[in-house]
Amino acid sequence: MKTSGNMAPEDYEIAQRLCETDPEFKKLWDEHQELKEKLAELNTKLSLTTEEEMEMKRIKRIKLRGKDKIAMKIREYRVSSPG
Repeated sequence: MKTSGNMAPEDYEIAQRLCETDPEFKKLWDEHQELKEKLAELNTKLSLTTEEEMEMKRIKRIKLRGKDKIAMKIREYRVSSPG
């Protein structure tokens, strides 16, 4: 499982557990990582076409929505798990 940038270590541990036990979370996590890689690829280019700029904005929107869902599931896990 790849790391997620500036995620707190305790959140990353929860994310690891959720990836193992929650197929929906695993799908969200994998999609987020894939979008992150696509953005990194676009960011390596010296200049972007109009289409690439639009694609970058689209990816960022989707990635942000996914990040929000991931954060929500981590919060839910914290609330529902003892200790």
